[in-house]
Amino acid sequence: MPDIKIFVSHRIDIDSELISNPLYIPMRCGAVFDRENPMGIAGDDTGDNISERRMSFCEFTVQYWAWKNAKADYIGLCHYRRYLSFVEKQYKTYAYNMIHEPEMLPSGKRRYGLLDREHMEKLISRYDIVTSESAEVSEIHLPQGTFRTVWELWEAHEGLFFEKLALPMLLELIDETAPAYSRSAREYLAGTKHRGFNCYVLRRELFERLCQLQFPIMFEIERRLDTSGYTQTMLRTPAFMGEILYGIFIYHVSTYESWRIKELQLVYFQNTERLKGPLDLLKRRFFYWSDWLLRAVVDPFFPKGTARRERLKDLFYGITGIKRRGPAKIK
Repeated sequence: MPDIKIFVSHRIDIDSELISNPLYIPMRCGAVFDRENPMGIAGDDTGDNISERRMSFCEFTVQYWAWKNAKADYIGLCHYRRYLSFVEKQYKTYAYNMIHEPEMLPSGKRRYGLLDREHMEKLISRYDIVTSESAEVSEIHLPQGTFRTVWELWEAHEGLFFEKLALPMLLELIDETAPAYSRSAREYLAGTKHRGFNCYVLRRELFERLCQLQFPIMFEIERRLDTSGYTQTMLRTPAFMGEILYGIFIYHVSTYESWRIKELQLVYFQNTERLKGPLDLLKRRFFYWSDWLLRAVVDPFFPKGTARRERLKDLFYGITGIKRRGPAKIK
C-alpha cells in the first residue's frame, strides 16, 4: 500500500474527538498560540510554517505545514468537523450537499468508514484524486436568496466574508501568476457546481501543484488588502480565496487532464467535543435542535459575517454570561 497521510486541522480551543486510524494525522491549527497543548497532538508551528497566520489562513496553515514538512505518496486534508465518507452507501445530504451529524460518536466514525484503514488504503490507491462531491449552486439556499453560478454564490458574500475587490483581484492574480488556470477559473466560476471546504486526498505531485497555485496568490492577496476595520470573518479573506482556488484546481485537472478521480460524500459533524457521559449527550441534542431553530430565525436578519451579527453575539454572551469560544487572537 502507498504511504498516505491525511492531515486533520483541529481548533486549539476545542478538545475534539480524534480518529483512531493512523492514516489521519491530527494537527493543531495555529499552534503557535497554544503553548499548553491539552490535546497532546502535533502542531503546525514547527519547521517551515505559517502558524501565526491562523486568523487569516484557517486550515491552510496545516496544509502549508504538510506541503513543506511532510513526505508521503498521498497527502490529504480535512477538518475536525468535516470528513470524507469512505463507504459505498449514499446518505441523505443537506446544505452544500453535505451529510449532517449532530455530534461525532464512535458509531458515526464507523458508519462513514473513518476507522477502516485497509479499505481506505485500497480505495485511495486506485485513484489520483479523492475529493468531495460538488454541490449544485441552485440548491444552496442563503439568506440572500438562491443563485445560478459559483461566481454569484461567492459574490453574495461580498461585505460579509470579504470585500468587493477580492474576487476580481483573485482572477487578476491567476492571470499574472498562474495563467494556465485562467480559462478554468472563469469556467468554474461561471458554472453551476460549487466545490469547497478543502477536503481531499491527492497524489503527491498533484498536492504540490495545488499548493503552488494557492499559496502565492493567497500571500499576495493578504499583502494587498487593507484589513483595518475588517470583522473577524473578513480577516479570513485569504482562506476564502484559497477555497475558491481549490475548486478551480479540481475543475481544471478533471476537465483538461487525465487523472483517476473519485468523488465521495462529505460529512459535517456539528459538535466534535469529547463526550463527558450520557447526560452530556442529552444536553448536546437539546442544544443542537435549539441552535437549529435559533439560526432559522436569526440568519435571515443577521447573516453570517456581518457586523450586526457580531454585535448580537456580544449582546447574547454579555447577558447570559456564557463564555464565548473562538479563535485565539493574534497578539
